[in-house]
Amino acid sequence: MISAITQIVYLDFKEYAVINCTVEIAKKLKVYHGLINASLKKISNEKLKLRQIEITFDDLPVWFKNRTNSLTDIQKKRFINNFIQEPSLHLVFKSKNKLENFEEELIKTSDISGFLINKKNINEIKSFVNGDWWVQDFSSFYPLYNLKIKDKNKKFLDACAAPGGKSFQLLSRKVNLDLNDKNKSRIQIIKSNFKRLNFETKIFNDDFINFKEDKKYDYIIIDAPCSAIGTIRKNPEIFFKPKGPNFKNLNILQEKMLNKAAKLLNENGLIIYMVCSFLDSETTIQIYNFIAKNKKFEISRFIKIDDQREYSKLFNNSFMLTLPDTILNYKIDGYFAAFLRKNK
Repeated sequence: MISAITQIVYLDFKEYAVINCTVEIAKKLKVYHGLINASLKKISNEKLKLRQIEITFDDLPVWFKNRTNSLTDIQKKRFINNFIQEPSLHLVFKSKNKLENFEEELIKTSDISGFLINKKNINEIKSFVNGDWWVQDFSSFYPLYNLKIKDKNKKFLDACAAPGGKSFQLLSRKVNLDLNDKNKSRIQIIKSNFKRLNFETKIFNDDFINFKEDKKYDYIIIDAPCSAIGTIRKNPEIFFKPKGPNFKNLNILQEKMLNKAAKLLNENGLIIYMVCSFLDSETTIQIYNFIAKNKKFEISRFIKIDDQREYSKLFNNSFMLTLPDTILNYKIDGYFAAFLRKNK
């Protein structure tokens, strides 16, 4: 219901489609489908008035405000201005040539990526069906785009691969990749995209915490389970949990995954830790605690690349850290990434 209201009021989805789908789900669940139908129709009729209601930072849940004390007034304003906006479609191409031959208009974010200017059903775009590109939020794409790979024979592991975008990035660069995700249904989605994109690699369906330690890797990508607060535009229901996400359990899991990666990593190897969150407990605090307990590791700075100056506000010393924000007038998720080097 909350998601349906958000789609109708803020995201310009077709009202009849949202209402019909929501009512059908309510019928299957046997919960007040008549009331839901009437309520959503009323909201649809009043959506222009509802859009005029000004939302302030004080209107947000107490648990969220308590965890964002470090945000400046400017950052709070940016968050409010952006989190209720419709997400933008950011496309990542298998090669520079695929982007150059793209049949639609783009605002480029790199030599292999860009925002789609005109909204349309991607399944109607021939080059998507042909496997030339995939959809991946800019903030999720940028850390691995920033990663310089000198030896493609090095061993990579994408430990929590779903929905697959980061694995697709690595495979388009022809690296030696193992892919893992413990969710079977998500693995099937990845396999479906592999078929469309014509990618192949070894796929595991294991809990990373219990991953066998008989094989070592040079690069381990951890897109860790988190509060997902950076994707609030896509998941507005997060704000309606009375106490918010279970941060204690999430923080414990994130720590365990980092420690597991440390055991699986070769000397001089790199852990790329990422979460779709900007909250301290899931980002900088998690990294500093890990470094303090694992003396062989150090934070490795992002390597400067030619177009990085355009996105300088994404970087905070050694990290990539952004709120739900705007780049080149297009919307991106809140995100965090850190590179952790294991010394000899």
